[in-house]
Parts: sequence; structure tokens; C-alpha cells
Amino acid sequence: MAGEIHRRLYRALGCIFLCLTCSLFGSDNETGNIRVTHAFGNCFLQPLSITDSPPHPVSLNKQINEERPFAFGTTPDSFLEIEYLLEGKVAIIRMGNESALEFQQHHYHLLHKGALLLSHRQMMSWNFHLSDNSIHVNGMGTWMMESLTSGIKVILLEGELSIGNSTERQNLSSGDLVILSSANPKGTKPIKVDLPLLLGTSRLINAFPEKLSSNSRLFSAAQVQALRMKRRYDALIGDVSKEKTLQLWTVPQK
Repeated sequence: MAGEIHRRLYRALGCIFLCLTCSLFGSDNETGNIRVTHAFGNCFLQPLSITDSPPHPVSLNKQINEERPFAFGTTPDSFLEIEYLLEGKVAIIRMGNESALEFQQHHYHLLHKGALLLSHRQMMSWNFHLSDNSIHVNGMGTWMMESLTSGIKVILLEGELSIGNSTERQNLSSGDLVILSSANPKGTKPIKVDLPLLLGTSRLINAFPEKLSSNSRLFSAAQVQALRMKRRYDALIGDVSKEKTLQLWTVPQK
């Protein structure tokens, strides 16, 4: 009898814990895991599960409990930042002006237009739909995504990413830019962008009142790239450690 009482008690406590967890973080069927952390200008949420449903304005600290699918949108000169809790891991997503990001079922996303910045210090997996294909992004760090007519552009600012689909993938390093499309989900051969220039001019980084938590790593990645460009060294080896410190080893000219 005592054993049966204990089993019932454990089941009851388990149900209470599950209810509290769902109310705090949402579930896979609901989107209680998104919170608006910054909203400038005209930012809105467009429900897509109900036909002809009007858009709703979003405001600071608003918890999003909309049923998927739905989309966030921004108008000209508007910016939006959300905190996204996915499988116990936190990511910051910033949307530039005139952008539209759809949150679909099963954690799939679709960037209809505009540009995003994503930042997360834990390894995370992202799924993005293209016109007739999908891409998978795995890794950690700070990276940008922009919608193009023929696909999407991805720039890794700092960290490490693996990008592609289930059959073809490639790894990116800081400063790499690739273009992905339905015909080429692995992406083009990476080209390097000027990180110091990008960090100094991008409104996805500078138009928000609070700095990203990865700001020191972004600065270090830009420093490493700038030093690598200097010709006074035959070789320069460097990286940013997990403790966010800059480590450099140089081989001077003879």
C-alpha cells in the first residue's frame, strides 16, 4: 500500500513539474519560448494559422504564445530583437528593417525578405526552408543571414558553423561569406568579408541600445583578421579561445 501511494505521489509531482515547465517555456506545439527584448518602429506579428487574421503589434518584453505558423515583420527604419529558447538553449535573433521571418512547424524557419543576425553561445541546430529545398545550420557563434532573389547569404562573424543539407555540407570560419540556393544547398566557395568594416557599419550590430553578449568575441575576431592582413609577418597564427581571449603567435620576417 505504501509503495502504491509513493508511485501516485511521484506521478502527481511529475505532472505538476510538466505543467510548470510548459507554462514557463512553452511546448513544441506552442511558441511560449519567444520573448521580445527590443522593438523599434513598426514591428508586428502576423498569424498564419488562421486565414485573414490581422497582424498584431509587438512590444518590449512581450511573451509570444502564438500558434505556429506565424511571422515577425518590420517596416522601413524598424528593428526587432527577440530571445528564442529552443530545447533549453538561448539564442538572440535580430531583424533588420523591412524583414519578414516565418516560424513554421517542427522548428523550421523561412526568411521571406530582409536580414537577420543570430547569436548563441551553445551548439544549436537551425532549419531554413528555401523555395524547393531546405538547409541545416549547426554550430555556435554570431552570424548573419540575408534573403536574396536566388537564395540566401550567410556570413559567420565569429564562432563555428557547419552548413548545408543531409548530403552536402561545409564548415565556415570567422569572416566567411557563402550564398546558398535550392540548386546549391552546400553553398558557394567561401569568400572573406572585411570584419572591422562590417562590425563598424552594420545596423544589426549598432542600431540596438545594448551590445551583444558576444561583442568581445566579435572584436577579437576582427582583430585577428586585421592582423592577418598585415604584411610585416610571414605568418600569423591566432584564434579566440573559449574564454573570449585573443591568442596570437607571429613569425616575423627574417
